[in-house]
Amino acid sequence: MSKLISIMFLMLVYVLPGRAITLETIENITLSLLEMHRPVDYERIQIGVRQAASLWGDEDGDAQEFKDFCLRHFITDEDSLQNAFLRLQQNLETIYGHNHEISRDLKSPLELQVDPLLPIDYLFAEYDPFAHIQDDLFLNKIAFVILLNFPIYSLEEKMARGNEWSRMHWAQSRLADQFTARVPASISQELSRAYVQADDYIANYNIYLHQLRTAKGERLFPPGLKLITHWGLRDELKSQYADERGFERQKMIYAVMERIILQDIPRMVINSEQFEWDPVSNQVYQNGVPTAMMSENNRRYEMLINIFNAEKSVDKFNPLFPTKMDRQFREHREILENEFEALISSVLSAPAAKKVADVISQRCGRPFESFDIWYSGFKPRTLFNEGDLDELVAYRYPTVERFQNDLARILTDLGFDAETASFLQKKIKVDPSRGTGHANGALRREDDAHLRTRIPAAGMNYKGYNIAIHELGHNVEQVFSLNRIDHYMLNGVPNNAFTEAFAFIFQSRDQELLGKAVTDKSS
Repeated sequence: MSKLISIMFLMLVYVLPGRAITLETIENITLSLLEMHRPVDYERIQIGVRQAASLWGDEDGDAQEFKDFCLRHFITDEDSLQNAFLRLQQNLETIYGHNHEISRDLKSPLELQVDPLLPIDYLFAEYDPFAHIQDDLFLNKIAFVILLNFPIYSLEEKMARGNEWSRMHWAQSRLADQFTARVPASISQELSRAYVQADDYIANYNIYLHQLRTAKGERLFPPGLKLITHWGLRDELKSQYADERGFERQKMIYAVMERIILQDIPRMVINSEQFEWDPVSNQVYQNGVPTAMMSENNRRYEMLINIFNAEKSVDKFNPLFPTKMDRQFREHREILENEFEALISSVLSAPAAKKVADVISQRCGRPFESFDIWYSGFKPRTLFNEGDLDELVAYRYPTVERFQNDLARILTDLGFDAETASFLQKKIKVDPSRGTGHANGALRREDDAHLRTRIPAAGMNYKGYNIAIHELGHNVEQVFSLNRIDHYMLNGVPNNAFTEAFAFIFQSRDQELLGKAVTDKSS
């Protein structure tokens, strides 16, 4: 066992305020356990006792109660330890899975096309069933049983020694990772509220592109075109490269994006088609007459500040990962900051980047624009324009049910055998999304993954279909990573790159799945 862990938790005992257990008590308990359970490894006992002591507070009992707890719940032989682990992960699947289902159901009015949307729906969506779970598991001592018997490893140690571990060892490590901090339920609830409010803000941030106009009053986009930011705007911009007036439309979309970033976008044009708007001059019109406007005035950044403050309130309760950056890199993404920085720097500084930009500029016949990072001309292009694809998609998928019923065929065409495709179709439920599409995986094997996608009254359009195929890739990964693994604690993936690879591979074949695989080889 690495000395790194021992040192880490020795430090925790010193630095955490208000903890009831002294180093002398820890050593006394360690020696008592060693005497009871020889020849159990001294370091394993010491680490377990220190881990439990680091988060044991006055509310959990005095030093004698802590000693009694350790003497009773320290597990010595491997068979008993394995049985305890299996029971723990089984019960945590029940707790996590059912609470996830509750959370998903309570958020449904905000995330799905559920009408009417009521004020009480926002309060239910902000309620987080997970907020009290960690608190409860510490209060009833289950969390301390885990800390006493299963070591927490640093990211450096996982990277150095993980190749030597069995899957059982990895699963036990993931179990211990659940309890590296003791965040009060009230703090967790505020954190959830901040994210729910931000998600709802984005889900309802639509721009009616047919209400955009030039300085001369010309409208460049077709009636009824309503797009969410930023995904919808980005995809519309990407689709314009082959159009004769595409650059003009791209510049207009880019002007909209700039107004959003600068937060001088008129408040009345967000999710509303009551006004016309020239995003270049930022003039608003009503029935062709210029009218006064009020900007959004930093509401977007208020959402980010609320999240920042909510995350910061967690810091003092998380000594192993005392900042959001630590938690994101070392706990959630499991990649060291310096490795990530080197990876990004290598991409941005690669000589190929300038060459690619030059090719894009030559193909477009104009100087490179900042939005050309979304240039789509390197992908194989079909001989069908987006309007034709919209008609085809709307005809094929006028309702959620039609898309749901076609999943097995889509998956078979992607290369899955009939049995696997049928299994996946049963485990993936399609829902009508209020915002852009997203994949909501299950946390219990008896539950289903949910694919959320926008399907307007006139039927699904090509952009929505393209996103739905992307999200289907996520759903397939989610089902496999939960239902076809040996240990529940290994569900999911350690980093997003894997699941995004699934999604983008699916998405790259979207037109092929429509039977429109004829390509322009010049791309």
